[in-house]
Amino acid sequence: FLSESLRIARDTSMALEQTKEERKLTSPSLAQTHMQGPLAVNGSGKALTRAELKEVKKDLEKIKAEFGLEEPVRSFMGEEDTSWIFGGPPDYSLTNYLYLKERTHVHKPGSLEQIVENLVKTWEMERSHKADCRQHQSVDQERFAISANGGKVFNNSEANKVGNYNVLLNACPADLWDSENSTWEDSHHKFREAFAAFPWEVLQVYSGPPKVAFTWRHWGTFTGTYEENKGKGEKVEMFGFGTAVVNDKLQLCDVEIFYNAEEFISVLRGQKTVDEVNADWNSGATCPFAAMVAKK
Repeated sequence: FLSESLRIARDTSMALEQTKEERKLTSPSLAQTHMQGPLAVNGSGKALTRAELKEVKKDLEKIKAEFGLEEPVRSFMGEEDTSWIFGGPPDYSLTNYLYLKERTHVHKPGSLEQIVENLVKTWEMERSHKADCRQHQSVDQERFAISANGGKVFNNSEANKVGNYNVLLNACPADLWDSENSTWEDSHHKFREAFAAFPWEVLQVYSGPPKVAFTWRHWGTFTGTYEENKGKGEKVEMFGFGTAVVNDKLQLCDVEIFYNAEEFISVLRGQKTVDEVNADWNSGATCPFAAMVAKK
């Protein structure tokens, strides 16, 4: 009887451990930003699993080793006592993987372009993952202000409360994006099911500190769903221009962003195709990673 009881206890313990491991591999991860849509086209909007993220990490390390690539640097992710929105620091493996494979520019280490790019990526990380804006070190707490396309100018606490999407889409007509009646959670939820990742890159920098002027590109593969419109795997891109005043600590003080938000939303709604938008940004730039692969 004792032997049988021990066997049952052992089998039960093994089953529980297996269940924990399965749950760990299939439960949503803390991957990148709020973007956690499907990797493959299925229109479900399902979150990226830990098992999928594990495979992405392997692929990321492989291309880094094979082609000598470096991931972007997002600062202030290891600070003690950080109040994380999702319970812990994010994992940007998928975003970094797609960024390295699909970017159109490779900036020299230490260049102004790389510094600006990493600063913006750090700011995005803090806004999307750190609950207390007083812990955001990428911005000047007293001076920070941001606006997009001539819309409302938000101060530090206002911008943090409503979230980046409501800030950057504030100037849109209400029937396209109702920022007045959209919460931080609402705005992120709309996009999280559309893309598995949403990389961003600096294209060119036209002036150095204290007022930095730059062009940028933001893109994602539409594998999920946006407002019940199912993606077909098309690459949705945004291009724009921005200025950022920084202080002597390279913290953001005054940011202005300009881009065509209406075209971006129209593509996600299925009202326009990707071929119909960004006509003025078709520079014919080739993908540096594809060129690297071709040389192998």
